[in-house]
Amino acid sequence: MAIQGKNSDLFRRLRFYGFGFLLGILAVSLIYKGKGCQMPGSVKLDELSYQKLELTQHGECRMNCRGISLEEIKDVLKTGKINYDKSEVRAEPCGKYAVEGNTKDGQNIRIIIADCDTISKLVTAIDLKLENDTCDCK
Repeated sequence: MAIQGKNSDLFRRLRFYGFGFLLGILAVSLIYKGKGCQMPGSVKLDELSYQKLELTQHGECRMNCRGISLEEIKDVLKTGKINYDKSEVRAEPCGKYAVEGNTKDGQNIRIIIADCDTISKLVTAIDLKLENDTCDCK
């Protein structure tokens, strides 16, 4: 009879634990509903794409030479990926991020964006499929 009492005490504790566990899962799912886990690169890319975009003289020249529109630059900023091997995140006065992606017309490009406080500055645009640079931009 004593063993039966210990088992019922164990089952009672498991029910309390299970009830609390289910309440915890419900609370967490309601709090974090729709929020996914983001990698640091995608968080930075979101930040860069929502800031005001300014074109440097060199960046605008490279865009015109390569036939890349401002809309394509904005699209790559939203859908591309940051290549940290080609980025200089600790550069002064503004960190530079190399964002790579494809345009709608099939160009595989890398854009260099300087992150200056609340402004993203387009430093340059590079067509990764071209071996030789034919643009005469200074």
